[in-house]
Amino acid sequence: MTIPSDAYWDELGIAWRAIKPEVNVLMPRLRTRLHRQSLFIALGLIAGLPLSGAGFILGLYTIWSGWMSGTWNFVIRGIAIGVISIILGVATSLLVPVRANKAARAFSDMIDLSIARSQRILLMLRLAFCACVVAAVLGLMGSVVRAQLTRPPHLSPIVDVMVLALCALGLDLYGRQIKLGLEKMRYLRRTLVLDEDK
Repeated sequence: MTIPSDAYWDELGIAWRAIKPEVNVLMPRLRTRLHRQSLFIALGLIAGLPLSGAGFILGLYTIWSGWMSGTWNFVIRGIAIGVISIILGVATSLLVPVRANKAARAFSDMIDLSIARSQRILLMLRLAFCACVVAAVLGLMGSVVRAQLTRPPHLSPIVDVMVLALCALGLDLYGRQIKLGLEKMRYLRRTLVLDEDK
């Protein structure tokens, strides 16, 4: 049995092939989905950018207060807050070019916008994973410094690392869903191109 070259492979390794996509059925659903995504992106920008700025200022203040008082674990904590705030700002800014869907009126434009948004979300998830790594590494460093200089923290840092590991696992699972949707949209785009060429 020969598999067509334009087939879409799902996560189970099954090849699917659309005979003819029903644009009249897909278009309203995709428009609703893009509109809902636009609302979430707007909320993310409204919350994310100010939160990133406030976090960066808090990180600088924590570094300064730790430096002035000689509390070196506070300096490490401030560095962690600042780096994570920068990552949040960069991740949020990735959504700016794909925030509006007013220009996407044709079905092919809607698919292109959906693909672009999925790609941006995947980049954001990678940055969020980096933020988890930064929080884990600098959190452990801060705990070691505190234990050496004063007294160990009341709560074990292993608990924090386990929480961050669960967050990273959640990001990975969500990323797989986004990748699956991205492949579907790419396949639909290829199918439309092939349909237009006929």
